[in-house]
Amino acid sequence: MKDIVRIGMIGAGHIAHAHAEAWQKEATLTAVASRRIESARSLAERHGIPHVCRDANELLNRDDIDAVGIATTHRLHHPIALAALAAGKSVFCEKPLALDGSQAREMWADARRRAAKTGVQSGIRLFPALRLLSRLLREGRAGKIHAFDAHWSFDWARDPRFPLTWRFKRAEAGTGTLGDLGVYMIDAARWLVGEIGQVNAELAVYIPRRPLLTSGEHFGELRRLHREGELDIPLETGWVENDDVCQLLLRFENGARGSIRASRLHQEHSIRVDCERSSYRWHMTGDRRLMERSTEAEYTPVEMPEPPCDDTIVTNFLHNIRRDEDEPPTFRDGLAAQLVIDAAVRSHETGSWVDVGC
Repeated sequence: MKDIVRIGMIGAGHIAHAHAEAWQKEATLTAVASRRIESARSLAERHGIPHVCRDANELLNRDDIDAVGIATTHRLHHPIALAALAAGKSVFCEKPLALDGSQAREMWADARRRAAKTGVQSGIRLFPALRLLSRLLREGRAGKIHAFDAHWSFDWARDPRFPLTWRFKRAEAGTGTLGDLGVYMIDAARWLVGEIGQVNAELAVYIPRRPLLTSGEHFGELRRLHREGELDIPLETGWVENDDVCQLLLRFENGARGSIRASRLHQEHSIRVDCERSSYRWHMTGDRRLMERSTEAEYTPVEMPEPPCDDTIVTNFLHNIRRDEDEPPTFRDGLAAQLVIDAAVRSHETGSWVDVGC
């Protein structure tokens, strides 16, 4: 079964290594392409990928590739996905799906027109405790959902001396924390609670200027060098163009209310769902267990009914190819999340509640 789907990866930076490990567990990783050929060669050597391509077109023209995995900067997701679909490939894409809803809609529409299978990276759906929570909420055991509150924050950019990488630039990344981290909780909100109807958002920049990037290292290597005090910090600085912190208030179509906070300056990973008869709480730290409170004064662990599965970020995508199905997360879910992001941007600009587009 593993050898049925032959994968070509486009992108060889920080996140590409996690993608490569996932592909190798469940498919045949045939080739990798990157504009930075040395990065592609390094990734190929580390993961035993037989072919290295100098650009996306070279990879897409190969007839020994069935599907493409996109692990590039955000602005390249849209053009590469469309090119891959035109080449007859199924496409899996890193989040966020695109820079805006218009691009995401075009990607989803083109995939549907060509009957191609699609997938989008949604690692939040892999945590066993959250899979259990999703099932409990669907079964209605706790009654009607009242509220969803989530934090998804990492502090890699807390130091003002961390350099101005592409993630801080609107043309390369689109939004900042909102699209990079908040998107995980937007997806979790839709998955656990339901569709989001309205958004009221604030986007904040707390560190407006950062040192200009002088190193050619990829993001993961920059983080390592900075963490170990080995990164040269230039005096010249440039402007940060997108949000360090985002805060969203949500109105769900089913009547529930919610909030999402994401940051690249702080550290917190938690989800809480309040229902008629129970409240559930989950933290990524510690034992990552699902906790429940109903009549008791304290939260107590929810028993896991089965051992954790070995799914990866690409499992559903590959299943959809092999079984001709369209189980989420697909480009449809990527589009839905992007429409919430777009609404959040408009809300920040207008200072008001904004309807999420369809």
